[in-house]
Amino acid sequence: MYREGHSGFNALLYAPFLPLVSDGWSLELALVGALVAVGVANVPDLDQPLPRLRHRGPTHTVWFAVLVGLVAGIGTELLVPATPVAFAFGFVVGTCGILAHLAGDVVTPMGISPFAPVWRYHVTLEWFKSKHSRINRALLLVGSSALFLSLTVTMWLSAVAPPA
Repeated sequence: MYREGHSGFNALLYAPFLPLVSDGWSLELALVGALVAVGVANVPDLDQPLPRLRHRGPTHTVWFAVLVGLVAGIGTELLVPATPVAFAFGFVVGTCGILAHLAGDVVTPMGISPFAPVWRYHVTLEWFKSKHSRINRALLLVGSSALFLSLTVTMWLSAVAPPA
């Protein structure tokens, strides 16, 4: 997948959680979660311009997902310090955001080796090429729309909910 496809895919996957997190903890934490989910969507592809790093190498592994999750957890805790679950939530959203990127790359012919260097098994479903512009644009449109709708419903629900 290309940049817009990954961003849309992550937005689509996070959209159902926005109202749940807002209702269970806070709107602030739900919004930070959306920023983290969409913000990490393209982090694994930072390896593309680096000459010594093979594309879809170390940044396309579960180990990298956990590392990004730790950073996201720390960042979420700094942004929403009054929430006791902030670190765990940020860790899960950050890790899952990278895993969603990996899932998006598995469906392409190039695939990934998600457990390298421990296990070099290569995974590819070969459904469509990364550069398939219609799929990338469709994912961006559907994901952005789903996240916007989710935010709209969440804001509406919080406005009509009786004060606690």
